[in-house]
Order: sequence, then structure tokens, then C-alpha cells
Amino acid sequence: MKREKVIKMDKIAEIVEKNSGMTKGDLINVFYQMLDVAEIFLLEEHKVDFLPLGSLTPSINAIACDNPEDVTSQTIKRYYPIFKPSKYLKKKFKEAVFHLGDNKVREVRYKKKD
Repeated sequence: MKREKVIKMDKIAEIVEKNSGMTKGDLINVFYQMLDVAEIFLLEEHKVDFLPLGSLTPSINAIACDNPEDVTSQTIKRYYPIFKPSKYLKKKFKEAVFHLGDNKVREVRYKKKD
């Protein structure tokens, strides 16, 4: 799949500003305020729903333990959010047409193990 350039928040805010009554600064401030509030709830182990975009669910990677008593904060390796797109967004991706960047086959060179 050919990946185009990254669209940043400033560009999105400019487009929304043209199509709504909000200013670019207001929109960017709203995005950051939403992030601050979502961070609080995610760290308190709540799922945060941003419909119609999707939701963020807190998750962890941890060391497997035989007993619940063995689980401690030391066994948790990573705490992170998982993004799950909404049904609407999933449907839109099914309608997407993808373009190949090119049709060249790339050679992969592996390092030999000694």
C-alpha cells in the first residue's frame, strides 16, 4: 500500500474551520482538552468512547503468574490504550480503494549468522 504524507492536527483544524463556525485555535484547544480528559479516564481504567470515530480501551502487557496473589505492579510491563474504530469508520474502510506505490519486487538481504 502506498502511504501518503501524514496529515497533522493543524491541517485538520484548518479544514474543519472552513466548514464550521469554530476557529482553528478553538478546535485545537478542544482536541487537547479531550485528550486531557481521556487520559484521566484511561488511567483510571475506563474505556473512552469518541463516537463516531471510535474508542480507546486501556490494556496491559504483564508477566504471566500462576496465582492472583503473585500479581503486583512489578509484573506489569506496559500500560497502553487500544484504539477500536467505530462501525461507521470500519464500514468506510471497506469502501476504500488502495493504490500500490509501485509494482517492483524488493530483494531482502539477510545477515548470515556465524
